[in-house]
Amino acid sequence: MTRRGVTLLEVAVAGAVLAAMTVICLQMLTASAGGRRALGQRQTALREATNVMERLAARPFGDLTPRQVAGLKLSEAALKQLPGGTLEIDVLRPDGDPEAKRVTVRVKWPDASGEPAASVQLVGWRYP
Repeated sequence: MTRRGVTLLEVAVAGAVLAAMTVICLQMLTASAGGRRALGQRQTALREATNVMERLAARPFGDLTPRQVAGLKLSEAALKQLPGGTLEIDVLRPDGDPEAKRVTVRVKWPDASGEPAASVQLVGWRYP
């Protein structure tokens, strides 16, 4: 007996395999898009923290105080990429060296669900 064509069972199995592969590919694409978005946000936060640190390094040593830097905010471009993002700057004088200041710049932002995402932090030392 010679068989021609495809049985209904073979078509159903092929359709199920195709559907499963499609679901797996869509899940991978979704995860990849989320990863790209998170990487873009982290790059924006790092660029913003670097720019703020450079602006602080350009200030005179005497003007580098917690009160003087309290008014600095994230740029408009950064806020577009990091909605709800915040900028925190700490200027501390270590006990052992009164001629130095430790400057910490921290950029935080929430993820898509509103939970805090990983922050970016830069630390620098400033001497007169």
